[in-house]
Amino acid sequence: MIPSCSTITWGELKREEEFRDALSSIRKLGYTDAGVEFAWLPPALRKDPARGGKLVKVAGLTVSAVAIDSSPEMANVVPAFDSKVGWLCLFEKDPAGTAAVTKLHLREFGKRGLKVGVHPHIRSNVETNRQLDELIAACKPASLDVCFDSAHQQALKMDLPGFIERYKDRLCLVHLKDLRVMKDIKDIDFDDDFVDFGEGVCDFPAIMKALKKARYGGWLMVEVDFAHKITVEESVKKNFDYLKPLM
Repeated sequence: MIPSCSTITWGELKREEEFRDALSSIRKLGYTDAGVEFAWLPPALRKDPARGGKLVKVAGLTVSAVAIDSSPEMANVVPAFDSKVGWLCLFEKDPAGTAAVTKLHLREFGKRGLKVGVHPHIRSNVETNRQLDELIAACKPASLDVCFDSAHQQALKMDLPGFIERYKDRLCLVHLKDLRVMKDIKDIDFDDDFVDFGEGVCDFPAIMKALKKARYGGWLMVEVDFAHKITVEESVKKNFDYLKPLM
């Protein structure tokens, strides 16, 4: 398993310089890989993702995965960052729309040898194993991969080790962050309730044990949405130091 760090902790990046600074911090803090929150990149880099990919390489990093939306051009964005995986959160109007967007991505990503990892997410179209299984079935014969997220799935009251075991052959990416407290999902605030490792209710030793049992060898992406009380760099370093002994 390989540690990675998402750019999401730096929030919305309005200028190219801010993206460069975030990448520089990720590298200096010990990571060799970044996850790119595409929707929060500066407008110029969203228009020219190849430029963003070059900046990543200059920083001495790789990109394990890119957050994608429902736009068809996402199949061109992911390889622009020299990545093979796009993680997809689904917020469509109904199951038919959910399946249509996912099938579109699977078709276009498949042409390019890329993977789509659907992300169970609070207040989305995929909040249960049943919904995920139905989406997987609707997409056949294409094979849909899965992105695990500790905080979202804890909030959804999923059995996290059980989920890892159930979908171990489909796991293409793991997001790690803690959930401060259990509460109704309609009341969860990403800034306040997604916190650094060890500050909430997620059982990270159990999660890591399940990943090892499943022989998961991919990326572990630190993905805290908002730094609390400390700087972004301190938060990212704290989580890196927490994670390493568990790997």
